[in-house]
Amino acid sequence: MQRRQAALALLLLASAFLPSSAAPLYQCTFAKDGWNPADWILVKSSRWDHFGKWVQRDGYVENETPAGATAQDLLGKLAPQTYTSMVLGKKVSGNVTVRSTMEFDDRMAPLIVLAPELGKSADGKPEYREHWEIVIFDEGVNVWHHVFADGKPSWRKAAYWTFELKPKTKYTLEVAKKGKQLSVTVDGRTMGYLEESLPEDFHVGITGCEGVNRFHGFGVQSP
Repeated sequence: MQRRQAALALLLLASAFLPSSAAPLYQCTFAKDGWNPADWILVKSSRWDHFGKWVQRDGYVENETPAGATAQDLLGKLAPQTYTSMVLGKKVSGNVTVRSTMEFDDRMAPLIVLAPELGKSADGKPEYREHWEIVIFDEGVNVWHHVFADGKPSWRKAAYWTFELKPKTKYTLEVAKKGKQLSVTVDGRTMGYLEESLPEDFHVGITGCEGVNRFHGFGVQSP
């Protein structure tokens, strides 16, 4: 009976990450028993050799970071060692909304990632190729479009919106794709822009980097 009640409580908590009218494609909390790592693929950045892992905490996960490092080091010289990312193993298609509740410990930079295809590193690990990062940090929202050509990554800031967000504060970031339109909502604010390169099918997931980031829940819905 207790296990059944606990499972029901986790289900109700997970549903909080999607509107009640949503048709959920996936939803979870990142409490210890609230998600299944087998549903996800850990992915590295092609920019660094580091292959990050998640640290399971009480009620959330956080990106692995070097022990004893200062906030300045995590944002600077040790930034490559803060990068932990994963996407759902099953792609989504068409118009979808992705939501995740997250927080940053210092200045930056938890995010939602959209990735059409995954590549492999030289040692066979899943690695990003073209992808989009929708990032929150202390100065608002950035959207980065990463591309991969001739074996080299490059990136550009596709969109941004400047306003104050606070450290150690939970925010629910929502990214909605409708055709070639991308809308981003956080803290009661919504921005949007036209992204002609958006694919029809893609992986969705989360990344923690450039400091200690915490993720409390995740959901994907169709309109």
